[in-house]
Amino acid sequence: MKHSSGLTRFLQTPRANLWIFLVALFGLFAWSATVRFQQFESWKQNPGAYFVGERPMMTTLDAPFWLRWAREYNEGIYGTDELRYYPDYQTDFKTPPEAFQEPEPGVSDASTPPLLSWLIAQFAPVFGGNYYLTGTLLIPILASLFILPLGYYFYLMGVPAGGLIGGFVGTFCAEYLMRSSIGRIDTDMLNLFFPALAAVWIYWSARSRTPQAILGFATLAGITLWAFQWWYGKPGFTLAFFGVLIVTQALYKVAPRWIVLSSLLFILFAGPATFVSSAGSVESFLGRYFKIEAVDPYAVQDNTSATPATFPNVMTTISEAERIPLGDVLPGILNSSTLGWVGLLAFAMLAVFRWKQAVPLLPMLLLGLLGFQSARRFLMFLAPFLGVGLGFLLTIGIQIVWEGLTQKSPPSETTKKTKKEARKEARKDTLADASESSSPAWWQRPELRDVVLYGGALGICLALMGNTAIRFVPGPSIPTPLYSTFEEVRKRTPENAALYTWWDFGYALTDATQRAVFHDGGSQFSPKTYFVAKSFIGTSQEEMQHIIHFLGSQGNRGLEDNNTSPEALMQAVLSPTTVPPDPVYILYTADMIGKYSALSSIGSWDLAKGGNQVKGFQHLRCANIENNILNCENAKIDLNQGTINGRFPLKEVVQIMSGEVVGQKGYGRQDGYYLQILMANRQQFSDVYLLERDVFASNFNQMFLLGRYDRSRFEEVFNRFPYARLFRVKE
Repeated sequence: MKHSSGLTRFLQTPRANLWIFLVALFGLFAWSATVRFQQFESWKQNPGAYFVGERPMMTTLDAPFWLRWAREYNEGIYGTDELRYYPDYQTDFKTPPEAFQEPEPGVSDASTPPLLSWLIAQFAPVFGGNYYLTGTLLIPILASLFILPLGYYFYLMGVPAGGLIGGFVGTFCAEYLMRSSIGRIDTDMLNLFFPALAAVWIYWSARSRTPQAILGFATLAGITLWAFQWWYGKPGFTLAFFGVLIVTQALYKVAPRWIVLSSLLFILFAGPATFVSSAGSVESFLGRYFKIEAVDPYAVQDNTSATPATFPNVMTTISEAERIPLGDVLPGILNSSTLGWVGLLAFAMLAVFRWKQAVPLLPMLLLGLLGFQSARRFLMFLAPFLGVGLGFLLTIGIQIVWEGLTQKSPPSETTKKTKKEARKEARKDTLADASESSSPAWWQRPELRDVVLYGGALGICLALMGNTAIRFVPGPSIPTPLYSTFEEVRKRTPENAALYTWWDFGYALTDATQRAVFHDGGSQFSPKTYFVAKSFIGTSQEEMQHIIHFLGSQGNRGLEDNNTSPEALMQAVLSPTTVPPDPVYILYTADMIGKYSALSSIGSWDLAKGGNQVKGFQHLRCANIENNILNCENAKIDLNQGTINGRFPLKEVVQIMSGEVVGQKGYGRQDGYYLQILMANRQQFSDVYLLERDVFASNFNQMFLLGRYDRSRFEEVFNRFPYARLFRVKE
């Protein structure tokens, strides 16, 4: 009986025992979905922390964006969005500069929302019109779908165990699980599925031997990229997989005429317009993550000979765009550098061994490798390949053992023959075996080998559980007490009101209040964000009112028209000639304390020379006060002498309760820090902050925490301290 190399023989029979593999693959899919459903069950045990009424809270600030569009689609009002980017998106306002007309992700036409919103709209009636619940319960299924095409692809490559372990690592690694956990209604949950599915169709197109199959699978690849564009709105993927289709077909020696026809069908079904715009999309998308500079590359520029103002790059303050240290990349996937490198190097071996079959996976792999150089969000594309590498090593080990158990004993020295004689006798042995028995012995059956292989894969998955985030339970992005104040905002403001606040909660506010916002998570890259930040960290409430009047009446078009020089632009903004046509309300929220450094980074930018001075609130962990000594972690603050650790001077101590100053003590110094103590009641404090002079005097600190505001310019509408505070801007 003929016996070839164990690994080679296994890789040459990838489609053996398909049904056993499918049972294992769907079992992994069910495991992934169940873990996410269990997260929701954990939420239900503590509804006060995770629900506002019957509405489950979201674990991403982008979720309300998709949910609002789903509701508007069902209500028949989807298409015109005047709630975002006030006043630039108002129907009676002139069009904003082209550089700041943010393309909506996945929008295929004016009457159809992105695919995520469309899916939620279809299933919402099943859940009684509760869009938040609908989107939440779709997550476990959608987030786990990538396991099926990914696993099947590596089954075709001959390493089904790699597909299974790759799916396990991919679905439970920290970066992907956090981006696809319960409440995370966002596009990340299918961003692995579409590339993996496209790779499967391209592989089959290249391996097929009939024109109908070649063209049919190429068409399916195009349809997949069309759906991916509808889902994610990044045309660059279409270009990447188009190139992969041509290269793969050429490597497998598909006739040139079928390559040309396949390419045309791919473009036709993926969308010609998408294909045309794909090159620019790649540069735009990767440019924001791969090379993040201090200066905003999209800043308004004037065509005159004068030097216009430059603006800070908001991407430098966004956590998902942060570049992680090289040594933290692989531990960010498997919580172990050793396991990570072993998996990655093993996959590299597989890719070399089966390089032609690996080509359709290149777009996913290259995005994953960007995690070593760019933002951490790319790590979710790399994670499955580490698991595949571990599965490849398992496959080698099992096959070596299997070959050892099933091969004949080696010939003795006296019976050795030439290779030619050995091949002849092997053929005779094969014929003899076939005539003597129609099936091998039970321990030689390939089904048993596969059961052992998949059992080994399960064992590795169980062993890896401690290195993944499988027990992670997410918390809401907006605490329920804070989110509850949004309903109060809706009640206290007229329907045509515009909310002036930081961009992070923009999507949530437009959905919960149905009020317009100046910027949100998809329109925060314009110069408008600089002026909003400047008004919050500035120390003049008069200037703040002027900035609001200019932005609310002129928008980004006004910024562009006046940007002939930094001085001219600032003069125009601080000397507005008109006021907004609609009432404007300033909304301060508790999260802005922690985000003050980001506001300072942007708002302190020098429009002429660049550069900034970042300042913020230093939160002190304090235990108690004894003999007027505030005992904090790494600090003892003497409230009698006004010193920190006997060295650093305090200028003033302020006690705050319910957003009002209830106690104040100065130390008669020209310089020094300010200490703000937030009181839970007259006897107990809740938080302690150390501030520099500029932060203490900022409009944000004075109006939100201290309750000090210019009543000739602003009117307080409601105070829900420490969560939120709302002011109306007077004309």
